[in-house]
Amino acid sequence: MTELLIAEEHSQLYDLWIERGIRNISVCHIDFHCDMRGLLIERRLRKARFVWKHDPSMNRLDSGSFLAHAIMKGIVSSLRWVHDDFGGRKCDNLYCVKYETDFSAIPFLVFGRKSWVPFSFSEHNFVDWGGSHPGEVLSIDWDAVAYVDYDESLVRRLTADILDRESTPESIFVARSPEYCHPDRALFDNFITALEKKFKTLAVYLPPKVHPPLVLTRSWNFYHQIEFRMLKKMRKRGIY
Repeated sequence: MTELLIAEEHSQLYDLWIERGIRNISVCHIDFHCDMRGLLIERRLRKARFVWKHDPSMNRLDSGSFLAHAIMKGIVSSLRWVHDDFGGRKCDNLYCVKYETDFSAIPFLVFGRKSWVPFSFSEHNFVDWGGSHPGEVLSIDWDAVAYVDYDESLVRRLTADILDRESTPESIFVARSPEYCHPDRALFDNFITALEKKFKTLAVYLPPKVHPPLVLTRSWNFYHQIEFRMLKKMRKRGIY
């Protein structure tokens, strides 16, 4: 029977992996956001590393970075990121995952050669995604299909798109991400019910988790104010 786990925050999946001692798994990550803040991926050479290990903001473990930590700890060795036309890096936070072709990645490709871990990665649109592969953990963030700005008709279309895919995952994890998702809770509940019916299973709801607030020193605050302005100007010009 397929395991179906439901949580409020996506980072609770990381806690579950740690608790179970999971290693070297493949993940199909359906999400509006990358959840790999602070990570640099060398896609051609199939490896990854932290961008700046000592930056408390970049390396804080939360729902925006939990996959980066899982990758660097050897929990996740292969990942496919799936989103629709409105998701992905172009619509993500400025501090999203970096690729080897990014201008801002150059310093990290030159230095820290011993900091890499093996990692296989690919990025897909719903159009070219054929469903989860055998052996993959299916990780779904509700904002991938029900982002806060999406109208109900688009949510229903994307939901049906996921449910119509033929797959038999052993484990499915769904995060509601209330900060980013559509306000109509009934849409989410209906999606969970549909997953239960499709995979002939019952959902298990995990207790909520609250992340403590991040407190930065004055120097780190000053650094990030300057960095944020630079990244924002670069992003407007299509530079990552």
